[in-house]
Amino acid sequence: MEKVATYQRFYTDQKNRLFSYLFFRCGDREVARDITQESFTRHFKQYGTAQKTLIPSLLFTIARNALVDYQRNRYKQNTLNLPQVVIPDEETTFIRKEERSRILQAMEKLPEKDREILTLAVGGMAYKDIGALLDLSLANVKVRVHRARKTLRELLRNKVQ
Repeated sequence: MEKVATYQRFYTDQKNRLFSYLFFRCGDREVARDITQESFTRHFKQYGTAQKTLIPSLLFTIARNALVDYQRNRYKQNTLNLPQVVIPDEETTFIRKEERSRILQAMEKLPEKDREILTLAVGGMAYKDIGALLDLSLANVKVRVHRARKTLRELLRNKVQ
């Protein structure tokens, strides 16, 4: 019973971060929800409730692979690969919608590697876990996150002027 409670805490702690990561990667809420659930299911089936396997980087690796699988299958089905339009929640104010839209547009202009590492960092993943996920040193993660943030700031500043 204790192991189930431990896994439930792991799920509760990671589900929003994982969803945010997947949402920024694919731009589709429904796909992000499905892959979030699929990732936890794959993780649980493969590793169970063992404490040593309840690490975010393992879960995010599973999610990243599930997203790649989804995108491959979608491409194979010959669907159009048009950019996804992100529609912010109706509950947010107009100003927040506009700001979010500007940020997402700027994020799309970042190189894929910068977008991924920045999404992980903003999603709250620890730098050491990002390093484990992307096979980078801690110092390299810090430098790449810093550079990606700097580039994003410049993109946002240029759009305002």
